[in-house]
Amino acid sequence: MATSDLPAWTIPHVLSGLTEGLGLLLALAGIAYLLLALIAVWRFRPGRVDAAFRPAVTVMVPAHGVPPGLYECLRSICDQDYPPFQVVFGLHTPDDAARPVIERIMAEFPHLDTSLVIDGRMVGANPKMCNLANMYRNVKHDILVMVDADVRVERDFLAASVAPFAESGVGGTTCLYVAVPETNFASRLGGLLVNDWFVPSGLVSALIRPLEVCYGAAITVRRDALERAGGLVGLSSAASQDFILGERLVAHGYKISLVPSMVETVMAEPDLPTQVRHQLRWNRGTRACRPIDHLFSVVTHPLPLVMGLLAWHGAASPIGFSLIATLLAARVALHLLVRHRFPAAGPAQPWLVPFEETICFAVWVAAFFVQSVRWGNRELRIAGPGRVVAVEKEPT
Repeated sequence: MATSDLPAWTIPHVLSGLTEGLGLLLALAGIAYLLLALIAVWRFRPGRVDAAFRPAVTVMVPAHGVPPGLYECLRSICDQDYPPFQVVFGLHTPDDAARPVIERIMAEFPHLDTSLVIDGRMVGANPKMCNLANMYRNVKHDILVMVDADVRVERDFLAASVAPFAESGVGGTTCLYVAVPETNFASRLGGLLVNDWFVPSGLVSALIRPLEVCYGAAITVRRDALERAGGLVGLSSAASQDFILGERLVAHGYKISLVPSMVETVMAEPDLPTQVRHQLRWNRGTRACRPIDHLFSVVTHPLPLVMGLLAWHGAASPIGFSLIATLLAARVALHLLVRHRFPAAGPAQPWLVPFEETICFAVWVAAFFVQSVRWGNRELRIAGPGRVVAVEKEPT
């Protein structure tokens, strides 16, 4: 057989074809996801609150330090259009900078049943869940609302959060949150991550399947359902307590309802490394709890990989360039729609979108290799499915 009669393909040709095909397939998947996200964001509307259903409620607010807007956030949590309810604040140390702010809030609402639990015990490795576990002894009511201290809520927040419990079988409710960023660059990128990636993906998930997760900023749960799911102590070493709690509630036969309203979280990242570390902790926690979800989440930020695969191919086709342009256009359209639907997300800054998409992809890749993450001044190591342990520092 003459050399000219040999098949025209070789290993490099096969690899080139595979990379181009994978790039085109990923681009199409990304476009499909963004179209679903546009539909989900556009369809989301605040719902009606059942004014007749007002069970007794305990609000639990774990705190640490004084993030920007702490006073306004805590005040909004206490200033609710709701029958008398209990508020329990929690700190790990008596000299925490949040203590004066909490005590000021407690003095401003003397009619509320408020208390402050200061307890340094670490029953697990997750600082937030340990704080909540320590606060649990002060809880009086059977509906628990766990709200982060950097979350700002409307006056109907409690009514909206408990309304779904009027339906039998509901064990927990949760709501998505919009980030209100500070003016510095890192905070704006962090806000972009929440508003353009987290919020749409949460709405897409709710659109296509029953909810199996509780979003950590604001979670409401029945006490009996929480205890059947292992209680707060059982969640004290969770890598991502929102995933674990949601999975356990569903496993015990409870439904989780997405509250048709948004809360706001203050996004105050001091610098870019801190913002990236936070993002890596979220990604690594997702991979520890839901590895398949983490793997396929690449379709929510495919642009860098698509461009890399097509560049490796050597010469992207007009179809490839068209798909890349469509991806960018759909992502920017989603960016603009989110700000139209949720004005608290702040002004549109579409020039930041490709930059944040690149960070999202880089962090997604890093989550496959990183085994430990930073949480404040603590280093935590992934120790198994959905579980973290504290890394002990060697004495110097």
